Amino acid sequence: MSDDRTATMPAAPVHFEHWCDYPGCIKWGSFGKERSRGITEWRCGEHLADDYWDGRSTPRN
Repeated sequence: MSDDRTATMPAAPVHFEHWCDYPGCIKWGSFGKERSRGITEWRCGEHLADDYWDGRSTPRN
C-alpha cells in the first residue's frame, strides 16, 4: 500500500524586529497595539501608550 500523503517542509522561521516607535527611543518594542488594519505601533515598557490596556485585562501586580 502506498502512502499518498505528500511530504511538506516546515515553514521557514521568521523573525521580526520591533523597536520602540517613540521618537528617539532605541529600546525593544515589546508591546504592540494595532492602530489600523495592518499597522501596529510598537512601544517599550517605558513609553507604553496610554490606551494600551483599553479592552484588555490589566496585568496583576
